[in-house]
Amino acid sequence: MQPLEPVSKTRFVLPPPPLQRYLTTYYFTDIESPDGSDISDMLLPQWASVRYIHCGSVKMTIPDYKPQDSPLAAMTGPTSLAAPISSKSSRIAAIGLLPLGWYKFVGQPASRWANKVVDVETAHKFDLFAKIWNAIRVAETEAEMIDAFNRLLLEALSPPDPEEEQIEAAHLALTDPDIDSVGALSERLQMDTKQLSRFSSRVFGFLPKLLLRRQRFVRTLGQALMNPNQNWSECVDLNYYDQAHFNRDFKRFMGLTPRQYMAQPHPIFGIGASERTKALGRPLQAMDRPEDPDSDDNCNAA
Repeated sequence: MQPLEPVSKTRFVLPPPPLQRYLTTYYFTDIESPDGSDISDMLLPQWASVRYIHCGSVKMTIPDYKPQDSPLAAMTGPTSLAAPISSKSSRIAAIGLLPLGWYKFVGQPASRWANKVVDVETAHKFDLFAKIWNAIRVAETEAEMIDAFNRLLLEALSPPDPEEEQIEAAHLALTDPDIDSVGALSERLQMDTKQLSRFSSRVFGFLPKLLLRRQRFVRTLGQALMNPNQNWSECVDLNYYDQAHFNRDFKRFMGLTPRQYMAQPHPIFGIGASERTKALGRPLQAMDRPEDPDSDDNCNAA
């Protein structure tokens, strides 16, 4: 049985402006069970992130695997499925990557790492994040960790290249509710369907149809999280045909029905989503958008 009192806290910190095109936030989560029982929750579909467990341990369940201890320095690729997590006690420092950040700092095809967790200490493709881990594992304060994040990521930051604008334009289109089909996305980006599929898999980790479904689902879930007193029917994205259409997507991405999910306690993610909304205006990383050059009132989701 889950303890009733709060058992976790999460704090979000924006990276410096030069990194805000590439990262969502730095965030710090403390989990502590008052009675030694497992504190369980679910990570929702999102872009990539790297988590550094500098105290305690965390168990994760990724697709097709049994629950297992997370690596102390774990990169999670972009996800289209919810992932159960649990911990009795842990302190975690993390970095959220926008798709452009994956392109910039990882440079590997995102589809190769989608819905996977990798130990950055043993995977040479993630040397930068192993270097960051070596720098922060001896840090005593969050401020020291933030300084290390900033220093090493800024050192690794190379000049922008022409594809970065195309990636941001595609990311912006994916988060636009008016883009409701692969055809519309293809037209917006001026790519044929084969080009779009290759580009989407490499940069975002999934084919365009699945990405659009995920973003439609995330918009609805985000509205529900920001408006907990509303019914699901009041939050459902306009691109859903009806409630049953949304319920099918919910089951596909979460493995549960909306009613089953809401009946469960969310002592880690629920608190984190609330704090993220206060800090950034959005409860979910996958809702974050790049800056829209045509908008005067854009809120950068960095």
